[in-house]
Amino acid sequence: MRNTLEISGILLAVLLAAMAFHAWLTEHDDRLRLQATIATQKQALDAAATRERDRAVTLKDTLAQIEALKRQTQTPAQVIRDLPKFLSLPQPITLNPPQGARPATQQGTVQSKPASCVAKKGCPSPASPSAASSSTLESPSLAAPTNQQALPDAPSAQIPAADLKPLFDFVQDCRSCQAQLAAAKQNATDNAAKLTALTRERDAALATAKGGTFWQRLRRNALWFVVGAGAGAVAVCGTGHCR
Repeated sequence: MRNTLEISGILLAVLLAAMAFHAWLTEHDDRLRLQATIATQKQALDAAATRERDRAVTLKDTLAQIEALKRQTQTPAQVIRDLPKFLSLPQPITLNPPQGARPATQQGTVQSKPASCVAKKGCPSPASPSAASSSTLESPSLAAPTNQQALPDAPSAQIPAADLKPLFDFVQDCRSCQAQLAAAKQNATDNAAKLTALTRERDAALATAKGGTFWQRLRRNALWFVVGAGAGAVAVCGTGHCR
C-alpha cells in the first residue's frame, strides 16, 4: 500500500511538472510570436511613416519651386518662353511686335500740281475730271479691292498680352493641385498599410491575452486533468472495478 502511494505521488508530481512545463512552453511561444508580429509590423509602420515624411518634404519643395517660378515669370516674353514647358499646345503662342502709327491716307483730296505742269501750263486744272480721276487712282485708300487676297482657313483668336500672366499662374496652380492630389493618394495608401499593421498587432495581442499567463494556463491544465481523471474514475467504476 505504501509503495502504491509513493508511486502515485511520483506520478502526480511528474504530471504536475509536465503540465507546468506545457503551460510555460505555450506561454513562451505565444509571447515570442507576439514579439515577432510587433517587430514585423513596426517595420511596416516605420517604412510608411518615412515615406510620408519624405513625401511631405518633396511636396513642400515642389510647391516652393512653383511659387518661385510664378514670381520670376512676369513679362509676356517670359510667359511665352516658359509656358510650353508645362502646357502642351498644338501651336505655340507668338508675341507680335507692337504696330506703329499708320500714315494718314488721302481720301477725297487732290494732289497739288508738280512744278513741271506749272511751267508748261498744260496740266489739267484740279477741278477737271481728268485730274479727279488721276487723284483717285493715285490714292491708296480709294484703290479698287482685288480678289487675290488670301482669306484665312479658320477663325483665329488673339490672346492679349495682359492675359498671359494669369494664364501662366493658372497652369502653375494646376500643377500644385496635381502634386498635392498625388501626395494625398499615396498618403492614403500608406495609412491603409498602417491600419493593417495595427490590426495585426491587435489580433496577435488578443490571441496572446486569450491564452493567459503561466499560472492561468497551469490552472486551466490542472482543471482539465481533474475533469479527465474524474471521468476516468467514473468509467472505471461503471465497469465494476471499484468494488
